[in-house]
Amino acid sequence: MRIKILIVDDDIALSQEISKFLKKHHYDVQTASLLQEADEKLGNFTPEIILLDLKLPDGSGMDFLNKVRNKSPETMILILSGYGTISLAVDAIKNGALNFLTKPVDPDYLLITLEKIIVQKQLHQRLIVQDLEIADRRKMVMGNSKKMKALLENCKTAAALNTTILIIGETGTGKQLLAHYIHQNSKRTHHPFVYVNCTNLSEQLLESDLFGHEKGAFTGAYRQKLGRAELAQKGTLFLDEIGEISPNLQSKLLHFIEYGEFQRLGGNQSLHSDARIICASNRDLQDEVKKGHFREDLFYRVNVINLTISPLRERKEDIPVLIQYFVSKFGQELGKPHCQISDELVHKLCQYNWPGNVRELQNSIERAMVFCKTQKLTEDDFQFFNISPVQQTQKIFKPQSLKKAIDEFKKEYIGKLLEENGGNQTKVAKILEIQRTYLNRLVKELEE
Repeated sequence: MRIKILIVDDDIALSQEISKFLKKHHYDVQTASLLQEADEKLGNFTPEIILLDLKLPDGSGMDFLNKVRNKSPETMILILSGYGTISLAVDAIKNGALNFLTKPVDPDYLLITLEKIIVQKQLHQRLIVQDLEIADRRKMVMGNSKKMKALLENCKTAAALNTTILIIGETGTGKQLLAHYIHQNSKRTHHPFVYVNCTNLSEQLLESDLFGHEKGAFTGAYRQKLGRAELAQKGTLFLDEIGEISPNLQSKLLHFIEYGEFQRLGGNQSLHSDARIICASNRDLQDEVKKGHFREDLFYRVNVINLTISPLRERKEDIPVLIQYFVSKFGQELGKPHCQISDELVHKLCQYNWPGNVRELQNSIERAMVFCKTQKLTEDDFQFFNISPVQQTQKIFKPQSLKKAIDEFKKEYIGKLLEENGGNQTKVAKILEIQRTYLNRLVKELEE
């Protein structure tokens, strides 16, 4: 579907020239020389973008701007300004316009500007969808234990401030969902919640993801890209596993946290973003500081408010609530809304230590419901119930060559680590204290 653009300007020649140019570039364009005409076209044309002159024969473009913002806040507005009305254009930006273009309009600059704001809108829409999905899933952090209730109360207190927060917790405890809970209880709740995973990308790609890049900044950078710090304007920027960031990027992140300033990769213009920072780590960052892996000044800057999520084995009162939530959730998703779980089985599941925390519990319930052949879950639907301690001992100590026994242990141990860390080889390599390339080769050898 082509992007719809409405040009509102009483300079008919200019409007026709811009319209002809944009139609060549596959935009759907209509024009209006009066505000009344523009108002009528809003009803049946529904443009995504409006190019608006502020001085029109039948009224003020500023009034029309306010009307559009109230009626259709998703519509993007660019101001067409003569040199004598630049101050008015600046006022229009304060009232919700995205930018202004001076007349005569440079066609190439217009095209670049349109492409930029369209990409920005698409990214923003994706963030809104992600925000809603996380809002639905945030129930996973809830629980009835005293520890969780106290933690959520602390989250509400912290949410009222703009202070940087550090969330500490084991893998799978729900750090991202807790960060979103803080965002939802803050004054920034109507602005984006932007997630950054600090583990899966190289230093250059992570910097690009965080701060954006200019066209030509590196091989493959074919156009300008807005970073997540910029997209989090007035919202919350969540940096997951901050302990994985390289020393060079730590320095740039520290400057951004302190001053709100950053530069896109390959650029030299200082930009600003008013984003609330929440960080998370499954590591002891103080220990990382002692080892020289994490900047001490950055640690003190992110650790203003420290929130710790206890592992699931230390708050087993929460397990029944989570089990019922997941059974209901996957019952709807898998077309098994009447599937149930007995109190006896819930009690047995509470005895398990859940080393992978909430994530492991979620995956286990989903797997059980996929393979469940009746309307009631049983022990047979859970893998860890099917291997007794005697069987585990026999498996480990069955007579075989030392090399084969070691290979089997490696395969099982590495497989378990990869499962608990979402398949992230970089993270598992750090746990094993080996190179990621060696781990990748080891995995391939063990699979042969």
